[in-house]
Amino acid sequence: MRASSLFAVVVVVAVLYLAADVLIPLALAILFAFLLAPAVRRLERWKLGRLPATTVVVLAAMGLVGAIGWVASNQAIALAADLPQYRANIAAKLALLRDPGAGSKLARAAEAIRELEAEAGPTAPQPRPLPVVQAPASPYAQLAEFVSPVAKPAAMALAVIVFTVLLLIHRENMRERLIGLIGARRIHLTTQAMGEAGERVSRYLFMLLVMNAAFGIPFGIALYLIGIPKALLWGLLATLLRFIPYAGVWLALAMPLTLAFAIFDSWAPMLWVLAVFLVLELFIVYAIEPWLYGKSAGLTPIAVIAAVIFWTWLWGPVGLLLALPITVCVVVVGRYVPQLGFLNVLLGVEPVLAPEARFYQRLVARDAEEAEDLAQKHANSDGLIALHEQVVLPALGLAEEDRHAGALDEEQARFLFDTARRIVESVEERRQPPPPLPPQAPAVCLLGAHDEADHVGALVLARVLPAVQLGAFVAPSPVLVSEALDYVAQHGCKVLCISAVPPQAVTHAAYLCKRLKRRFPGARVLVALWTAENSENAKARLREAGADEVACRLSEALEQLRQMAVPVVLALQNEKGGEPQRSGTRAQ
Repeated sequence: MRASSLFAVVVVVAVLYLAADVLIPLALAILFAFLLAPAVRRLERWKLGRLPATTVVVLAAMGLVGAIGWVASNQAIALAADLPQYRANIAAKLALLRDPGAGSKLARAAEAIRELEAEAGPTAPQPRPLPVVQAPASPYAQLAEFVSPVAKPAAMALAVIVFTVLLLIHRENMRERLIGLIGARRIHLTTQAMGEAGERVSRYLFMLLVMNAAFGIPFGIALYLIGIPKALLWGLLATLLRFIPYAGVWLALAMPLTLAFAIFDSWAPMLWVLAVFLVLELFIVYAIEPWLYGKSAGLTPIAVIAAVIFWTWLWGPVGLLLALPITVCVVVVGRYVPQLGFLNVLLGVEPVLAPEARFYQRLVARDAEEAEDLAQKHANSDGLIALHEQVVLPALGLAEEDRHAGALDEEQARFLFDTARRIVESVEERRQPPPPLPPQAPAVCLLGAHDEADHVGALVLARVLPAVQLGAFVAPSPVLVSEALDYVAQHGCKVLCISAVPPQAVTHAAYLCKRLKRRFPGARVLVALWTAENSENAKARLREAGADEVACRLSEALEQLRQMAVPVVLALQNEKGGEPQRSGTRAQ
């Protein structure tokens, strides 16, 4: 993180804190605009004007919120009015809590506390405070005292409504002004960022609604089965209150729990309500919500929790409600603004390292099981060839660069290559094999150019060659050049492949290629130069050394081997006096 970026973050946080009274209504209005914009667009498609559509949607939303609040307040008042009917139950339970009965563990604990207080001795009498007589306030002061608790929330609610209406009416104009503020030369980038932010926030709000319903519906059904009055209403309130993360659900629990305490003679219904709540809440909050919210909003589970803590500290309960939508927008900004890219790295869900770098890091950390799991997952999703071409062989290139630079010692290199060899030999693929070669395909000798990485590259090629029905022999490692030549002569290979992992593999591959061509002039030689840079110069040098073909990708090497093997098959069949049987014909 650069110093300028850190300074910018500090300044932004300070502005957010100092200007909270202005920014909180604006942030709430933006959130409500995201929620209401689809309904406004739908009415506009029904030939209703922008202003009437906005008015209808806003009034409907206000009416819905007001109706829910009115029903909830009436139910609370009715509950408070009915509480005297359950006075006997409440008194009995409170008495039981104060005096649980002689001989119980709780009673013995209370008696022990009283005995300790008695042993501590009487305390010195405290002087009685003098009564303070307050002069009656003026009517204006009484009015101000009555209005002040509701003035700020009412003003904020009015500001949110006004901002929401303005954003819905002038949404295109506001978007254009934002693009003009960021820069007209970045129209494509800004539009893409705004579109992604809107899509992520909408997806998060939809998933939030799904999860709230997944809690509220089972909760209401369970309350009905327990016998709590107006159970469906409590389920609906639980669904709505859970839009306030980590806090609203406790408000949803309070009234059903109070009813269970007051209505029933026994403690069992109250315990059942609490048990149902804990099971649902623990399962959803700790097993589903962090993963589901993070996946839908593009945030990691740790980022979700950190965002809730930060925005609650900054803006209080409103920050708790706005934490995830704002953080989603921050992550999107980090993706499109290079100076703030660290925000996407810290909070985003996308992998920071490339697949080959992740695999190589697990090998360097000596985490063999995790490295094998990564390889197996990649093979299952993309195939064995893609695994070796995109992950294993590039990771070998990274290892060779570090080894030649002195960043890997001998022990680390040994563990890395041994683990890579075992993974190459053990990882399986569940895919259909490609079409086979003609019969009597010749054996292929695979030779490492020089060191252990080259040998593992040869094992990779041998691992995928059975899928195309080419018999392959891999020369052991380490082996001298003269021993490699004897190995080829022993197996009678007509097609040879040299595996070479840069940065120093070209020199060794060229030398081995010259020796092979000198001793076996009729053999076909392919050099597989894995993860090569400046491949044109390398290819020219290797062809000068006698290579018939040079491949830089695993799929390319497989195709070259197939093409090189067919002429050898035809030559072998001609030597035996047989004609090759072509596909689609039968021998007469």
